Amino acid sequence: MDELIYGHNQEKNIVAVQQFDESTVRIYIREKDTVREEIRKFYPFFFLSDKSYIEGFNKKFWLKKLAGNNFYQYACAFEDLTDMWNAIRYILRNYSNKHMIKVESYIDTDIIYLRPDPVHQFLLQTGITLFKGMEFNDVYRIQLDIETYSKHRFSNPERIEDRIILISLTDNRGWEYIIDGRKKSERQMLIELVEIIRKKDPDIIEGHNILNFDLPYLIKRAELNEVDLSIGRDGSKPKITTTTYDRETVFTGIEIYGRHIIDTLILVQLYDFVKREFESYSLKYVSKYFGITSEDRIYIPGEKIAWYWDNDPDSLVKYALQDAHETRKLSELLTPPYFYLTQMLPFSFWQVIKSGSSSKIESLLVRAYLKRRHSIPKPDTGFQTTGGYTDIFYTGVFENVAHADIESLYPSIMIKFKIAPQKDELGIFLQMLESLTKMRLEAKHKMKNATTPEEKSKYDAVQSAFKILINSFYGYLGYSRAIFNDYESADKVTTTGQKILKKLILEITNRGGKVIEADTDGIYFIPPEEFSTDEEKVKEFVKDIASTLPEGINLAFNGIYKKMLSYKKKNYALLDKNGNIEIKGASLISRGMEPFARKYISECVKFLLNNEIEKIHELYKSLFKSIAERKIDIYELAKTETLRERLDRYQELVRLGKRNRSAAYELAIASGRNYRQGDKITYYITGSSPDVRSFENCKLVDDWNPLRRDENVQYYLFKLNDYTRRFEVFFKPEDFKKIFSLKDGLNFDDVQIVTRKISREIDFD
Repeated sequence: MDELIYGHNQEKNIVAVQQFDESTVRIYIREKDTVREEIRKFYPFFFLSDKSYIEGFNKKFWLKKLAGNNFYQYACAFEDLTDMWNAIRYILRNYSNKHMIKVESYIDTDIIYLRPDPVHQFLLQTGITLFKGMEFNDVYRIQLDIETYSKHRFSNPERIEDRIILISLTDNRGWEYIIDGRKKSERQMLIELVEIIRKKDPDIIEGHNILNFDLPYLIKRAELNEVDLSIGRDGSKPKITTTTYDRETVFTGIEIYGRHIIDTLILVQLYDFVKREFESYSLKYVSKYFGITSEDRIYIPGEKIAWYWDNDPDSLVKYALQDAHETRKLSELLTPPYFYLTQMLPFSFWQVIKSGSSSKIESLLVRAYLKRRHSIPKPDTGFQTTGGYTDIFYTGVFENVAHADIESLYPSIMIKFKIAPQKDELGIFLQMLESLTKMRLEAKHKMKNATTPEEKSKYDAVQSAFKILINSFYGYLGYSRAIFNDYESADKVTTTGQKILKKLILEITNRGGKVIEADTDGIYFIPPEEFSTDEEKVKEFVKDIASTLPEGINLAFNGIYKKMLSYKKKNYALLDKNGNIEIKGASLISRGMEPFARKYISECVKFLLNNEIEKIHELYKSLFKSIAERKIDIYELAKTETLRERLDRYQELVRLGKRNRSAAYELAIASGRNYRQGDKITYYITGSSPDVRSFENCKLVDDWNPLRRDENVQYYLFKLNDYTRRFEVFFKPEDFKKIFSLKDGLNFDDVQIVTRKISREIDFD
């Protein structure tokens, strides 16, 4: 096992590490169905640039001069955390006196490199990582979902009359259970939940939106019912944590001692950050998307929970259990790559999930340098001057469009041309990248040859874990806070990538192909006419093009699309041979649009790809009439926004002029309800003018009265026409005006979709 990737300690079956006191941690080790614990010593530490700042400190500490010429020349270790923090304060006083400035925090100076989390420090020092020697199903996972009762639309845990009515529990061993509020008081339900978790002793507790709803609700109701929610492995209650970044944005989380909390909602968001395909992050929507919904699935809207509890509680019980089952299945799809990443990284499970890509790479580098007692650098100042090459050469709708992309372009360039941070004196960066690339290829080979679905799924998760890390290396080079950053090397990667992509464009064009669009590492093109519909011949064409690339740079054929709609750079739609449509790019369609707009644009794109011009006209007329006559569903007009900041923080930023007023926040404040960071607000626009200011003319959908409809018709008709203008590029002006009119009885047989060539002067040098 490669110690650069997996750490230099091979201890297995460690399922959790938790701080015990100021100088020790508690380790939990799973042995089949039981878990034992050990107490281990650790030495709080940080890196220091100049030993003179700590000279004279009167507590015991170790000062180690490190090898090499990097900025942080010393490692300082201490008996306990109190001594470490006292030393930091001592250093800052000395620094302030020397430089005649007041420095209050180590983050305000670059003389100290510190990662303050004690568990992270322990893992860095020892080379231990969680879950070594384990498969994903070896850890014991419980899924939790609660249903709550309220006479109001939103249940509030601080409202005395609201309550928990069902707690559904399942696990990855086939067990399921309902704590039923028909038979028990809320207090009895909470006591039983504590007993179950303490007895079952799960390593992981999973839920969909568990961090922002289920656990906060349980914690508050336990307080009101005077129940000790002692579900930690040490008998402690869940701990609400608050972390401030850049002294601005505040994130809150929840910790359960000795256990990991996995919120599948956040896993879905991370998945969609790459895919950009979800209309919603709700459990019901994503379960349908992934095909994990049971045939007898019951769907109950949130506002109907109270009605079902009063009138049909058995259906609600079934619904609650199905929620827990879908959460388990969703976790089994999305969690494994992070599980295998946790076997490599010196973080807890949840930290692996929520940490950025640069933090992951840096933790591996720092662990290796610490093990070798070598100095580490500080970040370079500056910026990157080049980026990936993206271009568009034609707009319109095209048939038989092939797609080819370069596999792992930037990592391949770094390996091929030995591009790495100049400050990496030990050469660790490229060693890790090469090892990860090799291990990913091996995992993909094992996945291809797997004989069971379980084995195939495992190696798919393993190769995905490697891919996450591999794809982080380039970004790390250009990250301003990365201690091994190197803007010159980052530019070298992108300029090399640009040259390779431009070479591909030239080779395709010279061989009779027609390039539609290029995007960083891939190209959409129409193959030469003589074999444009023969997939095997197109594969050979791509193989021929690939032979012109440098060794180690691999071009892959990804298939032929029946049609492609090309709109702008990185904005297009694809129609595959099975009739499926994929739309890419926020300039064409985005989640920030109203539901009616997303559906409208999606339908227009579909009709364009299928050359059904008259249907576009009928759709426009129908939607225009529906809005004008106030017959459209209000939810189609409404926007849903997430409160990213606390309400008081929003108000402070507005007061300071650091952000604009927002409809969602203004409504949350005016409502008087207990909205929290992470909550969603659904609202629509009122008034009578198309140019109203939304934060002054908005209303919660909950307050909409169907008998006195007050949505701003002129505003939404203006929005409709504004969205419609996205399709101007595909038609002659007179045809565009004709299609998007309210006239009846028009003939569209002579309307043609316009193809436009965009002139480009490409520097192929």
